[in-house]
Amino acid sequence: MGGSYSDQAPRSPWIAQMAPDASPRPLSADATTDVVVVGAGIAGIATAFFLLRSTTLRVELLESDRVGRGATGRNAGQLTTYFERPLCDIADEFGVERAADAQRGFDDAHDLLDLMVAESGATVPVERFPGHLGMFNVHHVLVHLRCNRVRQRAGLRLESCVVSQDAAFLAEIPDGLADLYTVVSQQEVNELLEIADDRYRAVLSDRKGSANSGLLVQQVLADLERRYPDRFRFHDHTHVDRVAVAADEAAVHAGDRTVRAAYVVLCTNGYVGHEVQTIGGAVLALAPEQAITGRVAYMTAFAESHRRPPAAISYMRNAVIGGDTAYAYLTRRAYSGSSGEVTLTCMGGPEYPYRADDYDPHAPFPGELMAEMDAEVRPFADATRPAGLRYDFAWHGLMGYNDGGIRVVGAHPGSPRLLYNLGCNGVGFLPSIHGGHRIARLLAGERLPPSIFDPR
Repeated sequence: MGGSYSDQAPRSPWIAQMAPDASPRPLSADATTDVVVVGAGIAGIATAFFLLRSTTLRVELLESDRVGRGATGRNAGQLTTYFERPLCDIADEFGVERAADAQRGFDDAHDLLDLMVAESGATVPVERFPGHLGMFNVHHVLVHLRCNRVRQRAGLRLESCVVSQDAAFLAEIPDGLADLYTVVSQQEVNELLEIADDRYRAVLSDRKGSANSGLLVQQVLADLERRYPDRFRFHDHTHVDRVAVAADEAAVHAGDRTVRAAYVVLCTNGYVGHEVQTIGGAVLALAPEQAITGRVAYMTAFAESHRRPPAAISYMRNAVIGGDTAYAYLTRRAYSGSSGEVTLTCMGGPEYPYRADDYDPHAPFPGELMAEMDAEVRPFADATRPAGLRYDFAWHGLMGYNDGGIRVVGAHPGSPRLLYNLGCNGVGFLPSIHGGHRIARLLAGERLPPSIFDPR
């Protein structure tokens, strides 16, 4: 182990940057509106933003806690546009055209994020820079080269792939993929990954970035309330118990209060503790592979007074993609806190399955797990940092995963009144913004072609 640590109260660097909340505003009376959005994280705020911007609909936003206090304020702070499963696998299941359309939507979410920031007047810094993935065997490389071939066939931006000239598996890469990678020195591989570990023999690089999604949603919410006082209402400390869907409306029940609307959009991570039914009592559920099960992800961070360039780097740790061991990752960025501006390096990897009703966002960060991260993940984040030092932040969050590895966005096949924008699958918050934009297009009456995101 890298040192001895005791359990400590969780502290997220993103929540630490947010402004103090105003007094709670729970739902105090029954209401009627056009759309109820459940969940005020990045998915719910993006959905409300694009609905208000693109339609004349009235929107009621309900949050069980406070804005941005779920996974939105408890993540790794990365901007990424990849899927949790390989794009080539998605193309095999749904076809190249649908896979490429979905990838294009994620890629375009960078522009949607910039639009949200610009139009809301948000001051949250958004940094963009090349990010990297370290790979150590031919399986990793072949999978990602085949993903790049899907991108190439669809006319999408290609990810850069370099392979070390010292890689023992170099001769195993088929000649037909030669146009998708470049052979470089092992030194260049190590420099991209910021390590001195010759185990990693290849690097996949693409556009990434970082931003505080918690602060973003807090600032966008304030702007929505200023700009749309006649069409937008927000209520926090309002836990939704049940959603009842009829042919012509939906009723959202929160304690002894009810909001009736033409549509309800569930925008929560691992949405639990409620029932969704028809008026007749039939349960409305997603297909098993789309059902949100969730994982609890653990992250730590340390601050340095000197400036270092931003970075977002991941390191494969499974021999086969999709194995049980989570990859290690780091995000480095400028960070303004109580002690001024520093360089903050966030690192993570450990994830554990969520079990119904047993996650407490305020539960201590286990000292044993911090010691494990100090020993196993810290060398990736900064091999020169001595083991056993104090971490400035340690936090955890409930991330909405599903077995299909693909976000769920759209109307339930059993009822057009029930829509979803959920399932982050651990790949950052840009997909949530894409989902919000897609929901707004649907409720504006646009007929969209079938998508891999469609609820089943």
